[in-house]
Amino acid sequence: MSEPSGTTLTVEFTAEQIEAIDQWIDRSQEPKPSREEAVRQLVAGRLGAHGPNTMMPNFTTGRDIV
Repeated sequence: MSEPSGTTLTVEFTAEQIEAIDQWIDRSQEPKPSREEAVRQLVAGRLGAHGPNTMMPNFTTGRDIV
């Protein structure tokens, strides 16, 4: 039996949040992640799945939080 692939969530973002995500993607190394993958990486980083120096965009200002 294969493991479930995950749960689909529908999330609404403001234009400013989308811009912050797109800026984070622009700074990412090739291959650039899709918006969906970027959100997964940002959530994983915020939850501690990455090192403490992971750059996180501040959705209010669009600036990075380290």
